[in-house]
Amino acid sequence: MTERDDERLEDEVDEAQAEIDAELDRDDDAPEASPELEVELEQDYEYVPSFLAEPAPERPLGADDQETAVLPAVPAPAPEEQDDARGTAAVEEPAEETDGDAVEGSDEGKRGGVRWGRWVLLLVVVLLIAGYGAAAAYAAQRIPAGTTVLGVDLGGMDRDEAVAALQPAVEELNAAPVVLTAEDREASIDPADSGLIAGAGATVDELIAFSLSPYDILRSFTGRGTEVDVVTVVDHDALVEAIDGTRDALEIDGQDASVEIASTGASAEPATDGLAIDPEETADGLGATWPVETYEAVTIAKPAAVTTETAEEFVTELNSEILAGDVDMIGENGDATVTADQLTRLGSVEEDGGELALVVDGLTLAAELESADPDLVSAATSASFSFTASHDIKIKKSQPGRAIDGAALGEAVVAAAMTPERAGELPYQDTEAAVTSDDLGVTDFKKKVSSFDTPLTNEPIRTQNLVVGASKVAGTVVKPDETFSLLDTLAPITAAGGYQDAHVIVDGFLTDGIGGGLSQMATTTFNAGYFAGLEDVEHRPHTKWFDRYPAGREATIYVGALDMRFKNNTPYALVLNSYVEAGRLHVDIWSTPYFEVKTYASDKTNYVQPKDVENSRDDCIATPQGNPGFTITNTREVYLDGEQVDKTSYTWTYQPDNGVSCTAE
Repeated sequence: MTERDDERLEDEVDEAQAEIDAELDRDDDAPEASPELEVELEQDYEYVPSFLAEPAPERPLGADDQETAVLPAVPAPAPEEQDDARGTAAVEEPAEETDGDAVEGSDEGKRGGVRWGRWVLLLVVVLLIAGYGAAAAYAAQRIPAGTTVLGVDLGGMDRDEAVAALQPAVEELNAAPVVLTAEDREASIDPADSGLIAGAGATVDELIAFSLSPYDILRSFTGRGTEVDVVTVVDHDALVEAIDGTRDALEIDGQDASVEIASTGASAEPATDGLAIDPEETADGLGATWPVETYEAVTIAKPAAVTTETAEEFVTELNSEILAGDVDMIGENGDATVTADQLTRLGSVEEDGGELALVVDGLTLAAELESADPDLVSAATSASFSFTASHDIKIKKSQPGRAIDGAALGEAVVAAAMTPERAGELPYQDTEAAVTSDDLGVTDFKKKVSSFDTPLTNEPIRTQNLVVGASKVAGTVVKPDETFSLLDTLAPITAAGGYQDAHVIVDGFLTDGIGGGLSQMATTTFNAGYFAGLEDVEHRPHTKWFDRYPAGREATIYVGALDMRFKNNTPYALVLNSYVEAGRLHVDIWSTPYFEVKTYASDKTNYVQPKDVENSRDDCIATPQGNPGFTITNTREVYLDGEQVDKTSYTWTYQPDNGVSCTAE
């Protein structure tokens, strides 16, 4: 039933009700109806809408129809009967009233019939509405036949069935990338991450929504193949952000105008605009269109940072002003002229923030200027020190040099070229010496902080080894926290290193060896460090005591086994000086005074007298008995600003210096 049919039904009902009401009004005002009319009114009255009732066959009204409509007349009673009737009526007055009510009741009958017709009509209308509503309710529980979403046929399904059937296709759609295009470029965005969401439940809910439309109800039962769009939700801000993230892939940068400098002057290359996307507009269109596999992004022109007009204006400025002549640069070491040829040859144009600027290769220009006039440069002087004939130290602090600052020269020349005088200041920079005062520590070499010396023997070769060793120790600089190694300083202890064979002690016996006598260098240097308060890192006394060394406070060395080392534990650099003079080996330490040292030794104890022994080695050297063996302890106290900061005791036991007789054949 269509909406038009509903309206016709309502019109028919209204017309029928109006006819009944008019008829009742006529009955109340009209004279007593004839028997024939009463019969017609007492018949049942049923209303049927004209557009639903079947038309009655047409035929002429015949006699039978008239006779059926008119009742026969009732004969009048006889006089006696009339009297009896009257008498009866007089005697039975209530009966007459009852007859009177019966007569009046004929009108009530008429009205009762009309009321019955109304109830019948109402019942019919109620039944029609109930049936229509039931059909609409049933249709709201089922998706119309032939309905498809995303290619999935949902016809005839209830909500749960339809959601389950549609969900895989919706999930696939939500996971399918959308390809954005801009000319020949592409970029993909993920719907779920971009604020594009399709819903299976929301789509099904729209399909089964309650409707009184006759079309919707009829389609639920008959079905008409229909493809319905899936319901989507778009987060506009998230979509804009996702599209904005495709700029690198989709946008094309414009080509800035450029300026080239050649021998003939500057010239401009025109700019080319690029292509940019509009995330807001693209999001509006894609949000309204999705789901789609591809979508063409909304694009706008992306102008170049440097326009052709800007480049051409700068070319005019270069050719007419900046590159038009020489530039004079005035400096502390002298003046220099930068020629127009150098500006052109070493110049180039760079862009910064949409602005063009001339850049001159200052490093190359500085080298050319210094080569043309060496007086523009002052050489640096390295720090140094030396020892005089009287063994005093003589220091020379480093001095920085002066050279043209190539890093600043290019900018300075361009600035000068833009002045009316075409002149500017030549920039300089200090050049650091190869060895600075800090590198060498010469500023710390203020005073001799300790010194020690030991007597030489009467062996010329041994003394010569000490002269060579002293020359290697002299001038050795030890920085704060550095450790001095005597073996490293004397190396290589070989003939090539300037050393010769002399007496050495091996396994307690005297023999000859390369570098003999260098143990005296160990003892002398150890004591110099000892009295400077330096930290003892490694030392070991001889196995036998010799009168020329302080008992228990001396040291020996042996390549690969024993070294003499100390650490500079002061905040100042130190330098050692060593020399052989007046029959003694000297070691001096120059630095800034820091520690004060006190030392004392215990008495010698545990004496062991020497004896005579035999030695069968081929290199045996016969020696007489020497000093006895004994034990001794030396203690050093170190003070800083009057406060003791270290106290160390060292105990050593010497073996007796036995006499040796050689038994080798």
